[in-house]
Amino acid sequence: MWVWLQNVKLFHGSFTTGYVLFGSLVFLTMLGMRKRLTFVPAIGSASFWMQLHIYVGLASFAIFAMHIGPRIPDGGLEIFLAVLYLIVALSGAYGLYVTRVIPRKLSVINEEVIFERIPSLRNQIAISARAMVLEACVTSEVLAKFYVRRLAGYFERPRSLAYAINPSGRIRRQLIGEIEELDRFLAEDQRTVSRKLAILIRKKDDLDFHQAMQGRLKVWLFVHIGMTYSLLMVAIVHGVLALAFGGGL
Repeated sequence: MWVWLQNVKLFHGSFTTGYVLFGSLVFLTMLGMRKRLTFVPAIGSASFWMQLHIYVGLASFAIFAMHIGPRIPDGGLEIFLAVLYLIVALSGAYGLYVTRVIPRKLSVINEEVIFERIPSLRNQIAISARAMVLEACVTSEVLAKFYVRRLAGYFERPRSLAYAINPSGRIRRQLIGEIEELDRFLAEDQRTVSRKLAILIRKKDDLDFHQAMQGRLKVWLFVHIGMTYSLLMVAIVHGVLALAFGGGL
């Protein structure tokens, strides 16, 4: 109503929506500052600020639509600014989705894993698997050949980009099934080793799943925060130019 009244009186309502939109962007960046100021409880809890962040972020869609009006941006700076805003806004909406879904998926796995420790934990599993197979070589070469042919790459290399995009347990089920089929060619002591290898396969797959899911959150946050500050800087330039050409300076 405020903007409509301004437009009726032949004022520039776009300046009002521009100020409100820029103020909203500045407020949205303050969430990161609140997370660092954990020792100041008087400014509200982090969860309260997160709720405000979500509501203001969603409301900015409407403010942006009011600001540009019923037209498509046509200037180079305007197009660049609009694209930056859409990247930030859509990545924020995506973040709202993944931060609700990914924790539930990870809670299915019993063990919690710190993202930075995943490479070292994966290396420990690879070393344990190799040591088991080398020890089993004393009595039989069946497990050793199977390890070289099917398990060495699985344990010693990270998963593919396709797995990171769409993680699944297909390889895990396939390898465990092959180990179970191999049991009929093994002595009892060798079967004990094969069962331990199956446990390590599951642990390695769990680590890979953690890395894929947590990595998705980290990449999203990097893009969202990086683009937000880029958007603020370009918005300042846009605002100065708009005021200059509109007679506001």
